Amino acid sequence: MGDTDTIDRELILDVLDESQPATIPDLAASLDEHPVTVERHCYTLQQDGEIRQCTGGAYTLSEGVRTDGTAAD
Repeated sequence: MGDTDTIDRELILDVLDESQPATIPDLAASLDEHPVTVERHCYTLQQDGEIRQCTGGAYTLSEGVRTDGTAAD
């Protein structure tokens, strides 16, 4: 897939917008990426407040986050 964080970030947000919550293996399979790569991006997205980790390790979009990664007004 993409080789920049921006592209990966948008793809992860798009997948979560379509089917959340999703685990690292779910996201990796959807994106055809290695789970460690997806986990690294999810960690960054979580630190930025764009996604949150739920019970069981699944991720979901944070409230007010649109798929383009910007906060909703």
